[in-house]
Amino acid sequence: MSPCPVCDAALGVIGSRRRTRRRLTGERQVLVIRRLQCSGCRRIHHELPTCLVPYKRYDAESIEAVATQGRAAAVAVDEGTITRWLHWLATWGPAVRRWWAAVAARATTAPGDPWPVALQGPPPWPAAPPGWLAVVVQRLVQGAAWGQTRSAWLA
Repeated sequence: MSPCPVCDAALGVIGSRRRTRRRLTGERQVLVIRRLQCSGCRRIHHELPTCLVPYKRYDAESIEAVATQGRAAAVAVDEGTITRWLHWLATWGPAVRRWWAAVAARATTAPGDPWPVALQGPPPWPAAPPGWLAVVVQRLVQGAAWGQTRSAWLA
């Protein structure tokens, strides 16, 4: 098990909870997510699989399709959801680039990572490699840099 992203202490399993994942096709899938508590800071964390984006109902594949193809994406969501995702991505992308630049300045990034370059300007980002959203989310969450609310990205 990985260490706490806040204080690096050991995490212990304290239970689980259900989380519904909506897929690209609109199909719903119920996942069981482990709840973990840090032995140091006592914070509770949820062990999310890479297919999920924190605080989003749809999976990473669905959001990534809209991020790379825009409104032309074949995703079973309504137009309002696509508009909200594009707005979220437009505000989230610059914050991710700033975070990545800070991490790169500390030389803790792999030199060949393609996704920061692909996220230039407003979405859609057709140059982004497949699976980029899951990688970005995983690195942000593991680096304790995932904002809990949308306003955290705007600050």
